Amino acid sequence: MQEDEPCETILVGSTRKQYVISSKYLNNSLLKALINQSNQEGNDKSVLIINCEVVLFDHLLWMLENADPMFDSDSLEELAEFYVF
Repeated sequence: MQEDEPCETILVGSTRKQYVISSKYLNNSLLKALINQSNQEGNDKSVLIINCEVVLFDHLLWMLENADPMFDSDSLEELAEFYVF
């Protein structure tokens, strides 16, 4: 992550582990679906909370950092449902 890159703080999992991630990842379709799926469960909309296991979220961030920029799955909603608890 570069210093001048805009960032967003999100809370992940039942422990609400804090992550500061690049805003460019928030535009990723899978992460958007994951946030939307988590927010459907009544979370405060002013705070970004993702209801998934921390280890799965770490893996997701690794995939986003190392993925082919042209990759976009047709079943992102299904994958997001897999991640959300």
